[in-house]
Amino acid sequence: MTALLDIKNLWFRGIRGYWALLIPLLLYLSVFFLYPLFGILIQSFFDPEFTFKNYLLLFKYPVYFRIFLNTLEMSTIVTFICITLGYPVAKYLSGSRSVWAAIFLVAILLPFWISVLVRTYSWMIILGRYGVINELLMNLGLIDQPLKLMYNRIGVYVGMVYFMFPYAILPMMSVMGQIDRSLMQAAENLGSNPWQAFRHVFFPLSLPGLGAAGVLTFMICVGFYVTPALMGGPRDTMISMSIYTELEEVKDWGFASSQATLLLVTISILFLIYTKFFGIGTLLGRDIKTASLSLPADIDKRKKDRRLFTRLRSGFWTDERASALDEIVYKSQDWILNLKKYISKLLPKFLSKISLGQLSLGGIRGTVFIFMASPVLVVVPMAFSNDALMHFPPEQWGFDLFREYFTSDEWIRTTINSFSVAIPVMFFATLLGTLASLSLVRGKYWGKQYYYAIFLFPIITPFIINAIAAYFFFSKLRLIGTITNLILAHTALAIPFVVIVMTAVLEGFDERLEQASMSLGAGRIRTFLKVTLPIIRPGLISAAILAFIRSFDELVVAMFLSGVKAKTLPKQMWEGIRDEINPTLSAVATLLIGFSIILMVVVTLLRRRTEHYQV
Repeated sequence: MTALLDIKNLWFRGIRGYWALLIPLLLYLSVFFLYPLFGILIQSFFDPEFTFKNYLLLFKYPVYFRIFLNTLEMSTIVTFICITLGYPVAKYLSGSRSVWAAIFLVAILLPFWISVLVRTYSWMIILGRYGVINELLMNLGLIDQPLKLMYNRIGVYVGMVYFMFPYAILPMMSVMGQIDRSLMQAAENLGSNPWQAFRHVFFPLSLPGLGAAGVLTFMICVGFYVTPALMGGPRDTMISMSIYTELEEVKDWGFASSQATLLLVTISILFLIYTKFFGIGTLLGRDIKTASLSLPADIDKRKKDRRLFTRLRSGFWTDERASALDEIVYKSQDWILNLKKYISKLLPKFLSKISLGQLSLGGIRGTVFIFMASPVLVVVPMAFSNDALMHFPPEQWGFDLFREYFTSDEWIRTTINSFSVAIPVMFFATLLGTLASLSLVRGKYWGKQYYYAIFLFPIITPFIINAIAAYFFFSKLRLIGTITNLILAHTALAIPFVVIVMTAVLEGFDERLEQASMSLGAGRIRTFLKVTLPIIRPGLISAAILAFIRSFDELVVAMFLSGVKAKTLPKQMWEGIRDEINPTLSAVATLLIGFSIILMVVVTLLRRRTEHYQV
């Protein structure tokens, strides 16, 4: 009886207190995110009367089944490449505090801050028929004619891996950073060599991060649109591209809605698997404290889920697979040893100081670093070219491309539109997300992890689904082509980033400081203004910047909602890339890269300041 009274009191305290802070965000997402998604489901079944014909068409024509298989195949390969190359990089970054590791981490995280169009445009310059790679190979005499590196699977894989690499790195780093490295030393002290210590100790402990990275990467890859649309060919069509074609060219909204529903169901299943086995807190590398998001019953359930994952992991990681991996590693070591002996004749002193592991892992890290940094290193110099034809490096340097941007009414107008949308989005998303984060961290009520999952769901929902759902909704309100509908749609997409940042900030806040302030006579408002706000302000600004960037760089939703008068900068860039490679794009891309780097530095400094307060 006493336990029931305690639960009842706990529930009422949550309702009367912090739970009420969830209401604004729940209402907003219900109206501007969940309800529009539900509209896609309705559209797929009612055309205009109830029917299954839109779903039957998916099985009637083999081309759509092939597109779905294409999506799964390409997503699987990109996921495999990301986790294979990302694992040694994540291990290095999670255990190193050197300056080089910090520079490497900046190169890894830079795609998070740079617009997807800038990234895609940079790789189009590098991989194009007369791009950097082909010109280099032809100048070296290695090829007689340009290689076809664009408008095929090669271009799509390169662009997608570049975009998805941070999503694979962050969850693995989050898990690896919590592994006690002294366990490896203990294994080596007991007679294990470095490989055996890694295989028996470190690797099994890092498998949750590996699994989380794989599921998250695959989940986002399934909904890709921009990169395959610009860098792929007809045989590289993914389901998001098929949905866009049905909407823009065929005008079959019902059939497009059925494909979108199929994609959304697939993403939702993967999201449920992710949250069940890995925890929603590992999304984008966040390590949510279980105690702050769950009640005791939820903690027991999480432990049960993790035990189930452990059993699945032990079923996969059998002795036969381990022995086969050992054999591959030993053969690789022999090959590297022979290679080292051959090269040591040229550089004996240098190689004598490097182990086999350092040589192989250093090669992987160097390759990844060049891969991640090359788009920036190529597109920035080309922005200062005055050549009639674009090529790298420029022969005539100058500022003509920047002059064309700043003197173009269309470029400036679209830039102003982007700021007009992103600034209000930054304000509304920060306000709603902060209130919800405060409730999640300090509230005492059941199901906080489910609310957290709902708030983060817009991150993994494919852009094309968000776009058509918003179009269905705002077309009924006759807001298409206005700044208002972009602000309302972008706010729903920016809120998850605020929730992630502010939940972390508030978890590290010492509530005893507020208690001390109020015990000295200060009221709640004065305590918040004088104590709480100054401490969480760096995190608050960081969250606002992330929300701003999310809105400023958004393309797919803007393609459907912006119209002519409310055209944003990303849509203007999309038209410049799709119709023809406009040289002015190099100047625009360089300005956006510089702007993103400045914001990234500001967020990094603010994060350090927040950590200083939490120590």
